[in-house]
Amino acid sequence: MQFKSRYTQVFSGVVISFFIFFATRVFLYLSYFDYFNSLTLEELLLSFFNDFRVDMAEIFTFTFLFWFLLLVPFRFTFALSYRKTIGILWGIVIGLISYFNIADTLYFGFVNRHVGDELSVIGNDVGILVDMALNYYFSATVVTTLFFIGIVTLFYKIFSASLQNKKYHQKEWFILFGILIITFLGIRGKVTGISFGISDAFASPKLASGNLALNGFFCYYRSGKRKSINHSKIPLKAALPFYKEEFYSKKAPFISKQYPILKSFTQAKRTNYNVVIVLIESLSAKYLDALTQHNLGVTPNLDTLAKDGVLFTNFYANGQRSIEGITSIYTGLIQPVGFEAFGEGLELYKPSYLAQTAKENGYTTLAMQSSPRGSYKVDALSSLAGFGEYYGAEDMPKVGNEVGKPHFGVWDGDMFAFLAQKLHTLQEPFLAFTFTASTHAPYHLPGKEWAKYPHATNTENGFLNTMYYVDAQIGSFMQKVKKEPWFDRTIFIFSADHCNKAPLTKELSLQTKTRYLSGFHIPLIVYAPKIFQPQKDATLGSHVDIPATIFDILGFNTPFASLGNSLFDATKKVVMVKKGDTIGITDLKGSVFYNFNTFLDEKNASKELKDTLLSIDSVEANLLKQSKWRP
Repeated sequence: MQFKSRYTQVFSGVVISFFIFFATRVFLYLSYFDYFNSLTLEELLLSFFNDFRVDMAEIFTFTFLFWFLLLVPFRFTFALSYRKTIGILWGIVIGLISYFNIADTLYFGFVNRHVGDELSVIGNDVGILVDMALNYYFSATVVTTLFFIGIVTLFYKIFSASLQNKKYHQKEWFILFGILIITFLGIRGKVTGISFGISDAFASPKLASGNLALNGFFCYYRSGKRKSINHSKIPLKAALPFYKEEFYSKKAPFISKQYPILKSFTQAKRTNYNVVIVLIESLSAKYLDALTQHNLGVTPNLDTLAKDGVLFTNFYANGQRSIEGITSIYTGLIQPVGFEAFGEGLELYKPSYLAQTAKENGYTTLAMQSSPRGSYKVDALSSLAGFGEYYGAEDMPKVGNEVGKPHFGVWDGDMFAFLAQKLHTLQEPFLAFTFTASTHAPYHLPGKEWAKYPHATNTENGFLNTMYYVDAQIGSFMQKVKKEPWFDRTIFIFSADHCNKAPLTKELSLQTKTRYLSGFHIPLIVYAPKIFQPQKDATLGSHVDIPATIFDILGFNTPFASLGNSLFDATKKVVMVKKGDTIGITDLKGSVFYNFNTFLDEKNASKELKDTLLSIDSVEANLLKQSKWRP
């Protein structure tokens, strides 16, 4: 291999970098062909063009230093050892970015979007990711590692090649200056205006278009620039009256001019009921037979609780990740796009906390999860939210007959046994929160008796089997606590953190009626047979409504700020959701997403629905930024 000059050598490196990045994009496209099949040919071509702009921004940003070091007009730059070293470093950078983007492609199967600020809240879960890479995705990890080695080797060979022309002159500084200008324009992606960003990648008003053009690395390293997001498409002054009309509550009216959405159950009467919240990992509404009549047979205990309790048929997760569900339940907030995550700065905006409010009203508070204490930073988040006691997998002894070890922490059966033990001695009135883990992918089977379907760790059958197991543990837990003297005055709330978004190799064909934002539809069961009459309730709601609902039931008149209303004060007309850097809304008549540049995936969406979405976002983001959320 030989190059005419160092310019042709560097140019070859740039072209190969583009080719490698394009190959990872083709891998994304082919891996999720059905998802991207909604794009027309024109939209597909435009999406790939924007992909080129994204790749150009990445390549120019992270390899320009190498170009400069190879092209400066000094004799030492022709030394073979020098050029080899630069070539290896260039290859490592391109290889690492490609490795990141291939991992992001696998992650895409879980949530149908690229990685965002998730990496900032991994905390103690790095070991879990490594374990998944070495087990669940072992083959992909090996192939990607070989791909990385191949990239580094290729760049080593390119810059080990000899040059025909080894002359240089000082006029080449002018050439370098021209290259600098081209690089600057390439990084910006535009000649004028704000530089090319995530929202600019959408060639059409379809989420699939932007997702094809973007990649995980671009979304992640550009996330630091999201502070410039415009949350005032509808200014706060215009959005606030609209918001107040939309979210008016008879039971909890707005009570402050200085803090416009501060509200209180002013006529509340204390009940001193106990509350136990059970958040189930990845339980989509479609798996609950009480909701869908699919007769999957994996939720018999939850189905019984739904029959004898209040089953909310139109309940939604506010996000796609566990941390987003926990954030909304703990604070009544949906993390605004561009804001820090809960535990990383969102708490500085003084949200109203579920457990802290309960403590102020004389409640004992307890939180736990099946995963290790620090997983998803739930230990820190629970402390911030006011939970007085907190436990994780490290605290829970093995008491069941499950075989093997779960992928995360302890088996849910051990956690429910531990929960029953703690509740037995907990001072009343109490508020308890628990988060399961055994239905998280990969799906490890705790015993053959739970194999209702042919089992595999990466199939929907695998999920159903683990759900069958978790449901049985819930049934066992409920049988234990029915013997407690406090059972008749305790309200049990069962829901999910988000829908099941794991990439499944054998998905079942479950026919469901058309539902807007079906990828966020989850169950909500409120079970308290001595307090509530059994019923199906069609009230529209989401995670952010849980705190207000609890305050209503318990008779708290403590002022609070939240995007939610009590589900027993049926005035809620819309539900807002978050999908990475986009927000969405439904009123059950239509739905739409918004990426802070344009509306996407419009489905029977009225202008009023769009304005409602913009108003909610404007009110939440601006009041938080102006320190007008709550006193």
